[in-house]
Amino acid sequence: MLGSGGREHALGWKLAQSPLLDKLYAAPGNPGLATVAERVPLNLEDHDAIIDFCVRNSIELVVVGPEAPLVDGLADALRAVHILVFGPGKAAARLEGSKGFTKDLCSRAAIPTARYARVSNREGALAALPEFGLPVVIKADGLAAGKGVTIAETIVEAEDAIDAIFADNADDAEAVIEEFLTGEEVSLFVLTDGTSFVPFGSAQDHKRVGDGDIGPNTGGMGAYSPAPVLTPELEQRAIDEIIRPTIETLAADGHPYSGVLYAGLMLTADGPRLIEYNCRFGDPECQVLMMRLDDDLLAIIAAVAKGELKSIAVPRFSDDFALTVVMAAKGYPTQPQAGGAVERLEAAEATGATVFHAGTRQSGNKLIASGGRVLAVTAAARTLGEARDKVYAAIDQIDFTTGFCRTDIGWREIEREMHNQ
Repeated sequence: MLGSGGREHALGWKLAQSPLLDKLYAAPGNPGLATVAERVPLNLEDHDAIIDFCVRNSIELVVVGPEAPLVDGLADALRAVHILVFGPGKAAARLEGSKGFTKDLCSRAAIPTARYARVSNREGALAALPEFGLPVVIKADGLAAGKGVTIAETIVEAEDAIDAIFADNADDAEAVIEEFLTGEEVSLFVLTDGTSFVPFGSAQDHKRVGDGDIGPNTGGMGAYSPAPVLTPELEQRAIDEIIRPTIETLAADGHPYSGVLYAGLMLTADGPRLIEYNCRFGDPECQVLMMRLDDDLLAIIAAVAKGELKSIAVPRFSDDFALTVVMAAKGYPTQPQAGGAVERLEAAEATGATVFHAGTRQSGNKLIASGGRVLAVTAAARTLGEARDKVYAAIDQIDFTTGFCRTDIGWREIEREMHNQ
């Protein structure tokens, strides 16, 4: 398992439940992953060191958690030496690594998405703005950890976002300007081996830092699964109109996609439209998906890595709702306060929740906050409201004085749930 965040802890937690597992290593891991895996101090940018470790330790399957190593071609390097890997190669990972690449693919394959302009300098971006009106969406082309998007309400905000992308006249900077889509956002996950694919759950994320969906975008402050707003009919439309043509187009281009494909969708009045693709599990969406998965994760991802997805049954998920709330360091996402003590996690888990570590480190016998997002407190229950209550009861047990969380995760669906009672 490669990675060190909450997503990787959740994947490791689920992999450790598999009867097929002999030994799990986590590189570099975190204190939470250390409870289910042996941590290894590998640099994810050093492909040779990773391959050397895999060969020396007879590693049969590598699960790449974060996007950056995939965009950098790590999966290709592993496959070149005949090591099974869960995650797409560099060419296919451009779906996340370049928003412009994805928009162009959508144009070629007639995939419904927002109208856009791809620009490579400040002057071109400013010239394109009048085509879109307000609000307008400004996206940096490359990886931005879920935060490289600005929804500009005014021309001044749009110009500031453009200036930030093209600061210092960066020669390699690119941006995508998009029309603003109206509707509700939802995440759809599928697993594919490049030929076959199967749905792998839905979720709804909460990107804004503050209650009521206000403040700057973050990597995600909480999520729940499933997302009932993505009805079976809408999910099938998304698969037929967005997912299938994407997989078929990449395969036809000679770059078959293998791994998890995460589609961020906007449910508009005209149906689902693609907002963006990610080439890995979301964080914190992964936590709620793993909480609901009723099958052996290791068997599933091994089938994907081997190109044998057709040989296994469609993965099963619990009918329960799962909800996760991120506890972040004060100042996140701009200047998170590192070094705060994190205590009483055992008391939190005694309530029935599971605490996934996202940004923690061990200092002696103390657990210390070391990142912006620090914990993802997760629970499942028959209704979303009950899952929400379990999570916040667990959070009440945690002593993290330099941290904070949103208090309204799941609010849209809980309102609908209460209305339908």
